[in-house]
Amino acid sequence: MKPSAHSTITTFIDQLAFSNPEQVISSFQDEINIYNIGELNNRANLLAKGFLYHGIGKGTPVALIIACTTNCLTFVLALAKVGAVLVPVDKNLELRLVEKILKNEKIHSIGFYADSYLKTFRQLIPNLTQNERGYLQSAQFPMLKNVITLGSLKNRGIFTTRELMLVGSHIDDIEMENLLEKIRPEDPFVHKIIFNKKEEMKVQRITHNEILKICTTFPALQNYLLNLI
Repeated sequence: MKPSAHSTITTFIDQLAFSNPEQVISSFQDEINIYNIGELNNRANLLAKGFLYHGIGKGTPVALIIACTTNCLTFVLALAKVGAVLVPVDKNLELRLVEKILKNEKIHSIGFYADSYLKTFRQLIPNLTQNERGYLQSAQFPMLKNVITLGSLKNRGIFTTRELMLVGSHIDDIEMENLLEKIRPEDPFVHKIIFNKKEEMKVQRITHNEILKICTTFPALQNYLLNLI
């Protein structure tokens, strides 16, 4: 099934889940579970509702340390479902440049897959685990409220995606359905950050429709979303 000219990433995935829910997604070497389209879509829906509950909605800038895992793919699709803006970040990027992204893009939430990245990130926010989850208080990054790990390690002050999906399982679908009606193909989904040799930051804004013009199949979309760095 190819996306129409008026599709968003969400409607494309929903159509795939409806027409061929048993289609297995590409497997990843570092994960045991292999999901089909139906399972992936259900997990993304739960996570999306968890996002909404914690203030991540249309236009919300969310940074993510991209990794080729099903958890990461679920996270990205959940962002698309609530109309958030994905800001991919290279895990090897120097911290001063990560700091620049957080400030310039007014990042509201940040997610990372590798639990080991927490140690690196705490160099920017030393009091991270002393804060209540969802209410991060940082003078340096006043817009940043949520820190989310896609891994399994629990830390004070940090959400796991499993916890957010549990919250989402108790939330009615109506709020998300109403929001989906407001998301348009021309809405930006990705803010790709590029630094030149002088470390000046350029932002490439990519819409849902522009992505789907390139990615007309699910494997192509999956590869695109997980190779945004």
